[in-house]
Amino acid sequence: MTAKSVVAIGTFDGLHKGHRLLISKTVSAAKKNNFKSIVIVLKKPVRKVSGLLMTFEEKLDEIKTLGVDEIFVIEVPSEVLLCTPEEFFDNFLCGTLNVSEIICGFDFAFGKDREGDIEWLERKAKNNNVKMNIIKPLKYASKKISSSYIRTLVEEGDVKNVEKLLGRNYSFIGMPFREKGIGKKLGFPTVNLLVDSDKILPKGVFLSLISQGERIYSSITNIGTRVTFNRGNGIVPETHILDFKGVWKKSQTKVVILKKIRTEKKFANVECLKVQLSKDVLTALRFFSKKKMK
Repeated sequence: MTAKSVVAIGTFDGLHKGHRLLISKTVSAAKKNNFKSIVIVLKKPVRKVSGLLMTFEEKLDEIKTLGVDEIFVIEVPSEVLLCTPEEFFDNFLCGTLNVSEIICGFDFAFGKDREGDIEWLERKAKNNNVKMNIIKPLKYASKKISSSYIRTLVEEGDVKNVEKLLGRNYSFIGMPFREKGIGKKLGFPTVNLLVDSDKILPKGVFLSLISQGERIYSSITNIGTRVTFNRGNGIVPETHILDFKGVWKKSQTKVVILKKIRTEKKFANVECLKVQLSKDVLTALRFFSKKKMK
């Protein structure tokens, strides 16, 4: 028979501090009883949202670092989500996973039309000798930490508070692509990244880190519509790497946002833009110099 398990279920977009607490409790409870720790993760939110804090690949990679024994992925939509709460509990949680304990948030619900709410789940679990551990929401500055709240902060460019709620800096991955090389002509060459269209990106100019594999460089990243050159409405991240010479490889690249230094601005001419870019580089050099001294 399948080993008993402790199960956490959710969408986990962003893997914020509340999600991490829930998963860490799942891993701890499983180890304590010599059970298997399992995270059931929805590939994307069931309800329509403005965008994602994490692509599915980013989310999966992050969950794997948290010491979980197994990860079950549920497609959206899928037959699993359309089954009744009874079927989901009896056939999947008990039948397939041999669940002994369920750990979830206070607002968790599952099954068709979210009929299996917390009250239903508590009753069902009690009748089947399954332990329930309902995690209360974490709060920051009196606000509940939630994926929806963090999405709003990202859209506002408030990366400082996003970092506090996630417990880490906001980041994104993308594939480099070449354009007309305007940055290079200005004396500030950039790496332009094609990012998943569902990923929410903060707008503005940021101090950042850019990396491919183990190579990490200090950088400045502009995320916006490049208004000075009227390049259209598409949001494009452009990263100028400090103290880097050579050609950036066309392979998956990660950018970590550290601090916002200004909003995107339309300049009267190219010379005004160059002056501002020089100021941005000076700001970055001072910032990273202080970082190294600590």
